[in-house]
Amino acid sequence: MEILKKEAPAGKLETSKSGGTDTLVNKDYTPEPPKNQYDPQAVKVVSNYQALDNAAKRDAMFLLNNPDQVPPPPADDWQPLGLLDAYAPLEPIRYVIEGLLEFETLNIFYGAPGSLKSFLLQDLALCVATGKPWLSPAPWGGGSAAIQTTQTPIMWLDFDMGKKRTLERFGALGRHYKAPSDAPIKIYSMPRPRLDAGDLVHIDLLIERCKGAGLIIIDNLRTISGGIDENSSQMSEVMDGLRELTERTGAAVVTIHHERKGSLYKGRAGEALRGHSSIEASIDLALQVDREPYSDIVNIKSTKTRGLEVLPFSAAFTFDKNPDKSLNTACFYGFESEDNESNNAIEREIKAALRAGPLNQSGLTAAVKANLENVGLNRISNQIKKMEAAAQIRVTIGGHNARIYSAVL
Repeated sequence: MEILKKEAPAGKLETSKSGGTDTLVNKDYTPEPPKNQYDPQAVKVVSNYQALDNAAKRDAMFLLNNPDQVPPPPADDWQPLGLLDAYAPLEPIRYVIEGLLEFETLNIFYGAPGSLKSFLLQDLALCVATGKPWLSPAPWGGGSAAIQTTQTPIMWLDFDMGKKRTLERFGALGRHYKAPSDAPIKIYSMPRPRLDAGDLVHIDLLIERCKGAGLIIIDNLRTISGGIDENSSQMSEVMDGLRELTERTGAAVVTIHHERKGSLYKGRAGEALRGHSSIEASIDLALQVDREPYSDIVNIKSTKTRGLEVLPFSAAFTFDKNPDKSLNTACFYGFESEDNESNNAIEREIKAALRAGPLNQSGLTAAVKANLENVGLNRISNQIKKMEAAAQIRVTIGGHNARIYSAVL
């Protein structure tokens, strides 16, 4: 095969027909007489070789004749970590939305149709793109503190709403926030071909488009599943693709999804997330968006978090229209949340009960339970003990060794 030495691998391999199969023409090779047994490794190599097309066979022969041209094997990504790595200082957590959305995380906002979840996230995207706080206090009062943002480029992928509605909403939000026309936000609406998040080739191409973006929002999960039934275990492939997007861009990735119909689930809140359990298992944060019919208030609560607890919060939607009924401006304001389930809510009710005077443990537990019907007695008791240990409430020993709690002045 001297003619192959230092030749470029491209080109057509010269072959001849023998016994109905293509065989390599190698006039310099004189085979040994046939043997009864061959080295299994050699058999495997020949079998793999025969499965190649002609271009790949030519490359193989070129590399066999020019071993100095063989590229090094790819790096082994299976490198073990140990406690030395775990004890090393970590980079500080960086938030896109303070206390809510971390960079390099995979998140879901979900809710029923009409819950304003997409509009809420468009509002969030405008604030992040312009570096403005999100959910500033409502000007009519009753608002909560604004949430700080980290300014970063945004990518919005619309596979659900359509170009007209998407641009109308972004225009209304942009006018409210006085966002410049060159704000770092890229909007893709109904592009073809559709994104198939379960196909890593699609993810590779998307990663190239997303370079520099710190927040990527996809509307919605069903439309990027490549036809996979969302109740199928194959949804794990879609979620793996989204995790790949997160890890390789370092961005906070948010996908919008729907919840189950109310009559179909009971139990813990996370079961409201529609689809296969692999969806919930794959994400770092799930936020459920709920809106009463005809209300301009939406309530948001976490049903799963891998980080610190995210307390419930609320937002009030406001807008005004042009004479032709199109949106002129729109925005969401922060609004005081009705929190009746979190540990903060239990702590709040403990302090409120003790402001009326000292109580023993059973009396304090009953007073808190009366205002938080959905909270278990064990949780209330545990929170009382935690507050006692942290000296947030005072305890004295009364008759029969009863523990008497009172407020810290």
